[in-house]
Amino acid sequence: MRFFLVSIYILLFVSSSLGAQETYTTLFGHNDALLYGRYWSDSPQGRIGKKKKQLMPDVYQVCKAYPGLLSTDLDGLELGREIYWGGVTFEKMRTSIIRQHKSGGKITISWHVRNPEHGLSYFYREENKGTVARILRREGATYQTFMQYLGRVADFLLTLRDDDGQLIPIFFRPWHECNGHWFWWGTDDCSALEFVQLWRMTHDYLTSRGLTNLQYCFSPGAWFIDEKDYMQRFPGKEYVDVIGTECYRQKEFGIEEARRRFIVHLQKNLKIAKSIADEYNMPYAITETGMNPDTDPEWWTKGLMPALEGFLPMFVNFWSNQWVGVPKTGACCTYPGEASAKDFRNFYKKNKKMFIKKLKRL
Repeated sequence: MRFFLVSIYILLFVSSSLGAQETYTTLFGHNDALLYGRYWSDSPQGRIGKKKKQLMPDVYQVCKAYPGLLSTDLDGLELGREIYWGGVTFEKMRTSIIRQHKSGGKITISWHVRNPEHGLSYFYREENKGTVARILRREGATYQTFMQYLGRVADFLLTLRDDDGQLIPIFFRPWHECNGHWFWWGTDDCSALEFVQLWRMTHDYLTSRGLTNLQYCFSPGAWFIDEKDYMQRFPGKEYVDVIGTECYRQKEFGIEEARRRFIVHLQKNLKIAKSIADEYNMPYAITETGMNPDTDPEWWTKGLMPALEGFLPMFVNFWSNQWVGVPKTGACCTYPGEASAKDFRNFYKKNKKMFIKKLKRL
């Protein structure tokens, strides 16, 4: 069987911030990998009783290599907070991004934006229906608060620089799962046209702040039917740089059926994403995915790898292994002691180019 994960992918970027042409492999990504894991957190509480080797990324503890792609999220930054998830500071996030870049890795950042009308969560509430429309009026309290949010995010992103003071290239993923109904930027709150205007407002403001290093990832949820369905909320090729798709393993089924459904679903999504990416001369990526720990001991080599066969997404990005020190948390990737950890090591051996062997110190 031929696996395409270790092949070289030539990508042509229009943006001069990343250079005219770069060479990639498909990268393995894990959200907040350098900030916390299932049984540790780089916070005062999460370091209690832990040895140094237990404060390493979960993926590293399993296969002795780091994800080639570091993913993270800006949730709460817009509120002016200094503390991110699990007690980790945004300053630690900043240094982890710089360290990943210095080590030759790539970075993607998503943003679960709190609703500017209450700041409590990013989920849709019927009593706040029309939030996007009120932002688009460009006046009033909702608009002013949202612009304050954008300003804080821009301020943070402008601090992500290399040793020469140059902005670090970032795959930026705002407004994801826009075709779902649960977020306040989703289908229950705003029309497709309103969403497109919101995306463009975000893009134009951040660009006006000098953030030309951002490569925008459009990533609707996994349940689009065809290309027409995928494109319903597409902001326009001038506002998007990466065609994204999402797909999670479904835990409601047995091992074999869950594998089959994941493979079929992801391959369908990748076929659609690749077709659109080819049309627009853009890369495509699996911008968010996850497995269910302790449910399939061979999921990596018999679930993920067959699903990727025949495709070359720029990256496959797994969501967080949330620290057990925070109530009601879950995990989306392997970790020490998890049932598929041994199989993950086999996956790593077949796909070493997806990872970074060493992280440089700052």
